Amino acid sequence: MTVAHRPDGTPPPRRVALLRGVNVGRAAQLSMSALIDVARGLGWTELTTVLRSGNLLFRASGYDEDLAAALSVAIAAELRMDVAVVIRTGAQLRALIDQHPFASGDPARTVIACADRELDQATIDRLVALASGTERLQVVGADVFAAFPDGQASSRLAAGMARVAAPAVLTARNLNTMVRLVELLES
Repeated sequence: MTVAHRPDGTPPPRRVALLRGVNVGRAAQLSMSALIDVARGLGWTELTTVLRSGNLLFRASGYDEDLAAALSVAIAAELRMDVAVVIRTGAQLRALIDQHPFASGDPARTVIACADRELDQATIDRLVALASGTERLQVVGADVFAAFPDGQASSRLAAGMARVAAPAVLTARNLNTMVRLVELLES
């Protein structure tokens, strides 16, 4: 998914950089102020973080893939951390929320996982094989909709989703977080 600088001079849309695996447990601790400093160094503007789980709202010209790579490289260079990044616009997140097939469930146990590329059928089959019990899963292009009615703590699907999707980068947020991101991006 790409969004380039607009030739008519209008500013690029506000977007969110979804960082994978930061501030989960003791590994990969990333200060949100340091993240803002790195993004500012890239020339990005209107910088805001949401929660400590690596959600950076910003405005910058360029393609999503290029911006994600630039942020990942800058974090590695400046903070000595290997962090994968996926970018979405507010409009893209709004569409994902609106089409979520399991949105009627508990929003804390319902997730959207965004990938940096479309997932192929073999990857989708591996994801489906991880789901068990009451878990539900649907993949649409580069996005995975999942519901964990019994929680994610002991879920093979929740634990293995990113690993199974590799080499695609996949990072998930619950519906509460996604709704909050969209509200901020649209404000």
